[in-house]
Amino acid sequence: MKILTPINSLQEVEMLAENGAEEFYCGLVPEEWLRRYGGALWLNRRSPKGGNVPTFAELNALIAAAHRYGIPVFLTLNAPTYAPEQMPLVIDLARRLVEEAEADALIIADPGLLMALVESGLDAPLHVSSLAATLNGRAIDFFRQWGVKRIILPRSVTLDEMRRLAETARGTVELEAFILNEGCAFEEGYCPTSKHHSVGAYCTGLVAMEANFLTARGEEVPPDKRDEVGALLQDYHRWLFFVNNAGCSLSPEGLPYGPCGLCAIPQMHRMGIASLKIVGREASSWRKLASLRLVKAIVDRVRQGIPADEVRAYAQSLRTPREYCRSGFMCYYRWW
Repeated sequence: MKILTPINSLQEVEMLAENGAEEFYCGLVPEEWLRRYGGALWLNRRSPKGGNVPTFAELNALIAAAHRYGIPVFLTLNAPTYAPEQMPLVIDLARRLVEEAEADALIIADPGLLMALVESGLDAPLHVSSLAATLNGRAIDFFRQWGVKRIILPRSVTLDEMRRLAETARGTVELEAFILNEGCAFEEGYCPTSKHHSVGAYCTGLVAMEANFLTARGEEVPPDKRDEVGALLQDYHRWLFFVNNAGCSLSPEGLPYGPCGLCAIPQMHRMGIASLKIVGREASSWRKLASLRLVKAIVDRVRQGIPADEVRAYAQSLRTPREYCRSGFMCYYRWW
């Protein structure tokens, strides 16, 4: 079980490698794409400016520096879909990322791109993005026939669903699971909007939306039920706050708030999950470092064979205030 860490700068390699990163993932948006499409159409699932390595030269240096530490680097080409006229440019970029920059794998969301890369004879491991919504064993079977090395599970899977998927994938395909930072109010693979609030992701504005309560028959909720329904809506708003990284806030100890799966790491380890994904390519270097240290503290204890109950208790002791953990609003995977 590896710790997969986001990165978007050469200057972050040493810091993250020395603090326990075991895999890196990043993106690149070349000038050809920006000249043709500007910033409106994203090449991958992050803003061209905020979440990507800025140039090929820096990417080459970043990958070389990571390889000196023995750390593989995975590149994102994970837009949900690409138009037919975009495919030649994306396929050419994929080849350059592998053959010139020596990327260790490509992260793909669009099945059409996946099949085009395989049919083009590109010699590179392919990882299936969470945006492909691999939610059942038949989906694993589909991607397995195309020779993928790893499937990134959607955030929405439960631990029980993860266990069944791991049984289907065992010995043939690696599985990667989200472990820290940034949730999604809906199933990301079926969502047509971007993650960023400034370009149309309405999920980030749900808290501010007015609500009118109706029964299943379309009638007004009875007065004696309105307080109960109002409390449920408050809980939903509170959950959305944590899904959206709690405003990118930090605890008094400098640790990031937001969606968290630390308590589930013992179960994931038993399932054979190959990689734990920390989210946040566009985050500050400090947030990346704090997130990495938080995950590594738990992974180290699991690797040492410390009992799962003790690992969970330690994980929860790191999250303050403690009621954030107890409420369950911050959990990726409710293990209880």
